[in-house]
Amino acid sequence: DVEPFYGYVETAVNALHLIHAAQQRVIPHITRRLNDSEQWDIIKSGSVFVFSVEESGIKRWTDGLLWPLSRIVGNFLVYREISKQLWRSQPRSLMHRTSPSQSSIRYKPSSPNGTTGDHGTFKPNGLVKKTIMVTIDGSDLHLISYYTTEDIHSGKLKSLTDIMSLHMPPHLFRLMNFRVPPKVELGLDGKARLV
Repeated sequence: DVEPFYGYVETAVNALHLIHAAQQRVIPHITRRLNDSEQWDIIKSGSVFVFSVEESGIKRWTDGLLWPLSRIVGNFLVYREISKQLWRSQPRSLMHRTSPSQSSIRYKPSSPNGTTGDHGTFKPNGLVKKTIMVTIDGSDLHLISYYTTEDIHSGKLKSLTDIMSLHMPPHLFRLMNFRVPPKVELGLDGKARLV
């Protein structure tokens, strides 16, 4: 079975905790590509997918939705779902579709969660997709998170308090490979942790 984790991945440290939890089999991880029916059923606001390229065979994540080119927001690549009407109205010379998850429309996010106020370009109440890839012991691990800005603002999607308490040794990650490296602090228990 293919089962996502549900929650809101706000920070890179949240993402690293989820990736570590998936490696430890504390939360679900993806071991194969989603089929069309699964994409339709389980990709929704709050869905978080973690997978290893080696284990799953997934080199490029596809989800059947329309997205602009990514924008860098901190350590994440962030995309905002495009409306199908916009997709159809653009001249072929301005856009191309290389996979179900890509197009060449650009946008500039104005907030840390990668959203803008431009409602004419994007699907109303559409999804935001946040992705990050890390390497642990030579294995490439990806996290793909979906949410709507409405669910974030309303508090429907909660942050990851339970997962954040799982001990995660900072040395698992090559912190120098991050655009914005997480900081390492010593906790009251004497263990190093990422913040």
